[in-house]
Amino acid sequence: MFKRLIISLSLLLIISSSAELFAKDYNKHYAQFAAGLNMDVDQLEPFLKRVSTSVLDSGLSDQEIKQILYKVQKMNKNNETKKMGTFEVMYHEKTAKIKIEIEVHVEDGNKEVVIYMFSTQELVDVLDKELLKIEEAI
Repeated sequence: MFKRLIISLSLLLIISSSAELFAKDYNKHYAQFAAGLNMDVDQLEPFLKRVSTSVLDSGLSDQEIKQILYKVQKMNKNNETKKMGTFEVMYHEKTAKIKIEIEVHVEDGNKEVVIYMFSTQELVDVLDKELLKIEEAI
């Protein structure tokens, strides 16, 4: 009986550590592809709307954009970073996911954000080009 318990616990430990390693590898692979840009907080909404309508076939909904803006509004600590969520979008008639994280910088009453968008390599390349356009306009 004791031998069976030890074998069962050993197998459980092996299986759970394998699952954890898989999750870490998946997250590491997923995180390799990211686009990011520092912008004034007032530029965040126009940027999200622009990406959603001109880059993606179907992007973030108005409700999702409002949800992101609401979360950012609540962020007031310098260097505070929050995951905004993972959003399902359509790009070239295929479903894709974009994970968005935002970091806030508060200095002298001014609030800037750094937006990070994680997705597939192809979509991140397109988002990077869009972010560069915004950066040049700034």
